[in-house]
Amino acid sequence: MLKKLTMAAVILYAGTGMFSVCEAKAHKSVHFEQCAYQKTIETARESLWKEITNGTGTGATIAIMDNNKIVYAEGVGTSDRAKNRPVDVNTRFNIGSTSKMFAAVSIMLLADDGKIALDDKVIKYIPDFKMKDERYKDITIRMLFNHSSGLPGSTFYFGFGTPVDMHKLLLDTLAESHLKHDPGAMAIYCNDGFTLAEIIVERVSGKKFVDFVDERIFKPLNMKNSGPSVGEGHFKNSAEYYDIKSGDKYPLEVVPVYGAGGLSSTASDLCRFGSSFTKNGKKILSEEALKEILKTQPTLFANKLQNRQICSEFGWDFSNIPFYDAKGMQVLAKSGGTGCYSTYMYVVPEHNIIIAYSITGHANSEKLLRPVLDTFMQEKKLIEPITKPVVKPAEPQAIPEGLLQYAGIYTNGGKTIRIEFDLKGKKMNFMPLSVESETKKADSPAAATSMIYNNGYFISPEDKMQLYFTTADGKTYLAAHNIPNYEADLLTYQKVEEIKKPVTLKSDINGKMWLCKNLAADILPAGITALKSATYKELPGYVDFDGLKKIETPYFASIAATSFRDQSELRLIDKNGETWAMSNYILFMPADKVRNAIPGVNRLVIKHDNYNEWLKITKGAILNFVEIPKDARVMVLTESGPIFDSITNKGEVYAPEGSFVFCAGTYGDIFKIIAR
Repeated sequence: MLKKLTMAAVILYAGTGMFSVCEAKAHKSVHFEQCAYQKTIETARESLWKEITNGTGTGATIAIMDNNKIVYAEGVGTSDRAKNRPVDVNTRFNIGSTSKMFAAVSIMLLADDGKIALDDKVIKYIPDFKMKDERYKDITIRMLFNHSSGLPGSTFYFGFGTPVDMHKLLLDTLAESHLKHDPGAMAIYCNDGFTLAEIIVERVSGKKFVDFVDERIFKPLNMKNSGPSVGEGHFKNSAEYYDIKSGDKYPLEVVPVYGAGGLSSTASDLCRFGSSFTKNGKKILSEEALKEILKTQPTLFANKLQNRQICSEFGWDFSNIPFYDAKGMQVLAKSGGTGCYSTYMYVVPEHNIIIAYSITGHANSEKLLRPVLDTFMQEKKLIEPITKPVVKPAEPQAIPEGLLQYAGIYTNGGKTIRIEFDLKGKKMNFMPLSVESETKKADSPAAATSMIYNNGYFISPEDKMQLYFTTADGKTYLAAHNIPNYEADLLTYQKVEEIKKPVTLKSDINGKMWLCKNLAADILPAGITALKSATYKELPGYVDFDGLKKIETPYFASIAATSFRDQSELRLIDKNGETWAMSNYILFMPADKVRNAIPGVNRLVIKHDNYNEWLKITKGAILNFVEIPKDARVMVLTESGPIFDSITNKGEVYAPEGSFVFCAGTYGDIFKIIAR
């Protein structure tokens, strides 16, 4: 359960952390010229405080720019609990993927300079970019920004320490990888494309990406509180992150992929940036570049869905909302999420309106900020008050026989299911697959979930999701229609093809636990990876290892969910007489090869390869970490997550049976662990 703030804490933060338009006229950081948006202010406060009091985060900030002027800016909640420091309008947050728009503008600036063209091939500027898939040579710069490159996913990690060379990590990883689909075929959210764009900016400009952005974007737009991630910049007024479950304070987060998500900013600065896209804002791009960056960038797959698809834009999540589009108003949006923060920005170019917010934690940004946008547009008298009619629950209808062909096994990478149709019950059932046990007998399946059929869609019991089937290039998909708040369609599952001559891996890895071996000591807790592999009786020729994969050879399995983000291939490696595994850039060893903890003193030593060391707890014990080397890391993990982290915890911890001790450091580090 998420940890809730006490009412006393809420009152304390409310009293010290915020100010309104009317109250803030004399505030040294901002100036306001009107108090006309009281309903918007109330809506914003309600939205932000709801997220804080329900345990999503501890502090947030919001700002609205209207016709090049900040008309509302506010900080709510706390930035540093121990110092009782509230969030104010100048508090910095990591903005995550909102940084992608800075990469987009950087590329457009270089295009304006005549140094690149959007339809140039990426390899023209990064000749050392190579893949095992020859199609990579056809990836253009434009494809990096509308997410249609076909690159597998995300090759980086969130951490707390000195930024590492993520460019090398990405290029080395891609050199051993294949594309998910033909370049330009479809839009699938992809972080790695923006890291390639970052590399292009550096190589063409001859400057570090953050220096280029500072010179060509931050300074011209008077963005004085923007820069690299808060953990790298060590800015005094940064929002601290507190773990939602434990309440522990972690060091400031470092995100070393600047173009994909590594910048920090304030809500007011994001408004200044957003204003550069508006009709009367301060321009840093040519009119031609602005026209390009504001228009939809459809892919070949776009017309296979009933509604617009998210991310078919030049960096934006979307470049229109049907509700506003029908009223002749374009609305663009870009979200951002890291391990510790969430950010969102709306831009209404024709009316010079920008709304931006950030929060510690992981909020549903569109759900949080959309009411603020709607209320502000109403107070501006640009739209009429919105009334949502009460709708009766949908009644089940007979399923057309033509839909029965879509029965089968589907995956989205993270989850694999069987879809069956119940004609008598007028519903579609989602059945979990049976995992094979060591005796090759199927485990008892979990209960199925169902959706009724009504007017062309399969509808969830709460009527919050409508699904339909579509096909493209011989593949079958299940798509969600008109997602609430986004008003867009999104792929949810892809049908798994049957393999006529299935291949098996060299080792039976069904039901095995795997532990990461090559992760840095400063990685965020969520990045410490332990996973369980599985095979399915109903799906010969496939293996589930960090997502479903198609077995191609005894040593290699390819991506099965080719239409979903952040997928990876699997390679089995012979290591000192053992079978290890590589997925994306992470190396895994089988957990059954890990040493068991013994009563008394246990010592683990980081060897010359700098691999992580592990210890298995076979009998519940109290652990005392007597020696933890400087800049090293110790964690105790159970199936439900970490219960001890040396970055935030000291002293002893009870480690239950079946848990693991993770140690990360550098060559020669010795960890002394006493178990009793």
